[in-house]
Amino acid sequence: MTIKSVLIAGAGAVGLTVADTLAAYSESEVRVLAGGSRLERYRREGLTVNGRKLPIQLAPAGIPADSFEPELIIVACKFHHLNQIMEDFAPYVTSRTIILSLLNGISSENIIRRRFPSAKVPLAMILGTDAQHSGTETTYSQKGVIHFGEGKNPVNGAAVTAEQAAGCSDTVRIIAAYFDAAGLPFEIPADMEQRMWFKFMVNTGINQCSAVLGKPYAPFQHDAPDHPSANAAARRLMENAMREVIAVAQAEGIMLDEPDIAGWYKTLDALTPGSRTSMCQDVQAGRKTEVELFAGTVISLAAKHGITVPVNRMLMDLITVIEETYGV
Repeated sequence: MTIKSVLIAGAGAVGLTVADTLAAYSESEVRVLAGGSRLERYRREGLTVNGRKLPIQLAPAGIPADSFEPELIIVACKFHHLNQIMEDFAPYVTSRTIILSLLNGISSENIIRRRFPSAKVPLAMILGTDAQHSGTETTYSQKGVIHFGEGKNPVNGAAVTAEQAAGCSDTVRIIAAYFDAAGLPFEIPADMEQRMWFKFMVNTGINQCSAVLGKPYAPFQHDAPDHPSANAAARRLMENAMREVIAVAQAEGIMLDEPDIAGWYKTLDALTPGSRTSMCQDVQAGRKTEVELFAGTVISLAAKHGITVPVNRMLMDLITVIEETYGV
C-alpha cells in the first residue's frame, strides 16, 4: 500500500504545521477534518499558516466526504478532545487505515486502538516545533520532527530516510516512504517507547512550568548571548518536574535518566525564545489545559509505586487554581 490521501484531525498548531508541508506534496490529497461552526468558519475564512492561505480541502466531521478514503489519519487535537474527534473521523476509518497520533502523553494510541481495533496504530509524537495558533491562523519557524514506529524498531540508532526503514514493519515503512517523499522530517527510533516517555518527561516539565510562570521558552533556555532572559531558577523548576517523571518511568521499566534531561536542551535551546508552549498558550487564552495528562498521570503512577512527587503535586494545584479562576 502507498499513501495517496491524508486526513488531518485537529486544525490547531501541530495539525496545520504538518498540513502545511503535506499540502505542498502534489502526489497526495490532504484534507482537514472539521464540523459544526468550525466547518463553516474554515470554509468562510480559510486556514492560514505563516501568513499564507493553506490550499487544502475540508472533510466534514462524522460524514464521509464523497469518495475520500484516507490511508493515513493524523490526529493532532488536545487529549481531552480525543473521544469526540474519534467519533468525528470514525466514518473515514477502514481496515486499511493507518492512524498516527501526535497527541501529548503516553496513552492516546491505546485509546485509539480500542476504538478502532482493525486500524494500524503505531506509536508517534512530534518534537521540536515552536508552532503558535490563534483562531484560524498558525505560525511556526521550526516545524519539528515526527518520531514514530513500533515499540521497538530494527534500525541502527534511528532511521531518518525511507531506505533506512527497510527492515521495519510494513506500516512503518509505508509512513516513512510517504513522509520522505513529501519532505516531512521524521525519525524512527530503535526504542520508540522510550522516546514517548522522553517527550512525556519534557512536556511535564516545560509545558506545566511555562504555564504557571506565564513565560515563553527564553527563561528555560541555557545562558547564551542570544538568550538574555535565561533563568537558572526556571530551569531548576522544570528539571525537578522532569526528574519526578524519570523516577516514575524507571519504576515502570523505562530507561530514562539524567542524560535525557541534558538531551532535551539540544532541542529547547534551538527553539525561538519568544515562542510559547501549547499549555502556556492555553492558560493565556483561558482554555482548558492538559494538566491531568501530565501532573495527573505522574501523580497516579507515583502512587502506584510509592514514589513522592511534590513538584508535580504543586504544579497540579497551581494550574487547577489558574483554570478555576479564569476571569476572576
